[in-house]
Amino acid sequence: MSSTVTFRLDPETARILRELTRRKKVSKSEVIREALRAHTQPALEAATPSAWEIYSSQEIPPASGPKRDRARHTEELLKEILLAKRRDHTL
Repeated sequence: MSSTVTFRLDPETARILRELTRRKKVSKSEVIREALRAHTQPALEAATPSAWEIYSSQEIPPASGPKRDRARHTEELLKEILLAKRRDHTL
């Protein structure tokens, strides 16, 4: 599937595009495709972690005693974690 996109270049960008097409001996379209792929590659590699990855990276204490139901005691558990980090001066 191919589509035509038209845009205007400022003189400096037009000169750079002209030089790149001469050096690489490829079309302007190919130069722009390569530039777009190179520009978007780091963004694709640095994808945001999933909720499970974030959750599993947290050091949540194992369920024990009356706090077995983590859903009801989330606030207390997070306070314990933050206090422990503050005590260790890692917060």
